[in-house]
Amino acid sequence: MNGRLAIYLRRRVAMQILALLAVLTAMMQMLELLDVTTEILERGQGVGGLLYYAVLRLPAELGLALPLAVLLGSMTVLNTMARGLEITAMRSSGVSLMRMLGYLLPVLIAFAGLQVVLQQWVLPRVEIEFKQWWNANAPAEDERKPLWANTNGGPVLIEAFSPDGRELRGVRLYEKREGQLSTRLRAAVARWDGQAWQLEDVTELHLEAGGLRQVHEDARTWQNNLQPDEVLRLSLARPYLSTMMIAEVIAGARPGSQPLSYYQTALYRSFTAPLGVFIMLLLALPTASTLSRGGGGGGGMVVALMLGLAFLLCDGIVAALGSSGQFPPLATAIAAPLLFATIGLARVVWCERP
Repeated sequence: MNGRLAIYLRRRVAMQILALLAVLTAMMQMLELLDVTTEILERGQGVGGLLYYAVLRLPAELGLALPLAVLLGSMTVLNTMARGLEITAMRSSGVSLMRMLGYLLPVLIAFAGLQVVLQQWVLPRVEIEFKQWWNANAPAEDERKPLWANTNGGPVLIEAFSPDGRELRGVRLYEKREGQLSTRLRAAVARWDGQAWQLEDVTELHLEAGGLRQVHEDARTWQNNLQPDEVLRLSLARPYLSTMMIAEVIAGARPGSQPLSYYQTALYRSFTAPLGVFIMLLLALPTASTLSRGGGGGGGMVVALMLGLAFLLCDGIVAALGSSGQFPPLATAIAAPLLFATIGLARVVWCERP
């Protein structure tokens, strides 16, 4: 009996979450396409370009919509079942809210797995594909801002780069020795040959005890951990990075353009992000008992919705503080999940009272 009940509850909740995920993603895509349609058409991409833009942006929008879809889907299903007295029948047969949570764990694990796949594999790759396509169709007069990057050879300034990131212009590399600036290398052009950068019109300025020494070369090979994909990724204000990528940036094996606190915060948050779907269901679970506590259930849904939105807002604010170095990275990652998980559990325990 309990096995059938668990399957029934999982199916209803999962289908509602999927339906709302599709609706929320479609709404986000529609609003975004309305904003960029004119620009895409002006670039001569036509309807095909619009569709390609939508496909490339789909993973990011799915990731944004997923936590809210879990919250809305769970609370609407549970409230509907409560109105139909299905929850009352389940409670009378000894099924508590915590047992319902246990029944729904496989659904939550599946959606958390979807979030992990998007975050760790899909988004970092799709984002680079999108950046290459978007840059390749940019107007010729569209100027790009200079790009700074911290590489294993020292800080690098790039004045401009090609749409695919394989050609750099106005490259400056600053090398330090014993904490002091020792060399400045300037190259008019750097081209990627698949293994290393080939520099042209190279001027190297050495700061020595006896003064400055300048060396000029027509060409030079430059070995560096900066690669074309990384150039495109570093040009983004908030790139999508997998946990391994973030760890490599912190270790110095991969270039970065943000402060260390940003990457440390992102590393810890990459582990706690999947907990969002569990917290959203935990916040929605008390809507199953709103009728037994009196009222039509609308108040319980409003409370669940407000708490879910507050969780997203609080998590975003704390993340911003951690990324800027104003809050410890580990505390940044666990503060909002811990707080709202405690609130959710407290509400469930209160609802379980006779």
